[in-house]
Amino acid sequence: MNYIIRILIFFSLLASTTVLAKNKWNFDSNNNLVEPIIIGNIDAEVNIIEYRSLTCSHCAEFASNGFVHLKEKYIDTGLVSFELRPFPLNAVDLNAFKLLYCASKENFHKLDKTLLKNQSKWIDTSDQEKVLENSTAALTKQAALFGVSSEDYKSCLENEEITNFILKSRIDAVKEHQVNSTPSFLINGDLYAGSLSADRIDELLEGYLN
Repeated sequence: MNYIIRILIFFSLLASTTVLAKNKWNFDSNNNLVEPIIIGNIDAEVNIIEYRSLTCSHCAEFASNGFVHLKEKYIDTGLVSFELRPFPLNAVDLNAFKLLYCASKENFHKLDKTLLKNQSKWIDTSDQEKVLENSTAALTKQAALFGVSSEDYKSCLENEEITNFILKSRIDAVKEHQVNSTPSFLINGDLYAGSLSADRIDELLEGYLN
């Protein structure tokens, strides 16, 4: 009986380790993600990268409108690959992205969508002297919805790897692609700034797909 119990415990621990490994974000020595989350056909001829701010109202507007069209017509059909990269505009933004990269990879896009949709619930400007403090506390409540405890989130806030990755993403965007606002999109390396409507997406991608 003791042998059976030990076997069960072993496989239980093995399963837990597998889940943790699957959800872990890994960064290389240059502060890049080892395996960035790319949705759609990774071998597609058209690759889109969006530089986004989680406190940006235009980014929220694109997420609820233009992106829905982009996903249904181009990403889900395998015509386009899409990658989201952080471009924090302020300290609140930075802490919001730290939460995004604290959650599991499986919840990445769900949490991103939730944070953008509920900006008014966690961007707390009621006390101008405590905007960062109060907004971060509000983010802790959002974190709980996706299985991130307050202790885990605090750990991610202090995690240098996550911080360096997010900041490097912004620095590289400016230096390498001249990004200076959000949302901004790289379509096969070409920069387009500002939120994209469904019609604008169709207009732009027609030139890349035909």
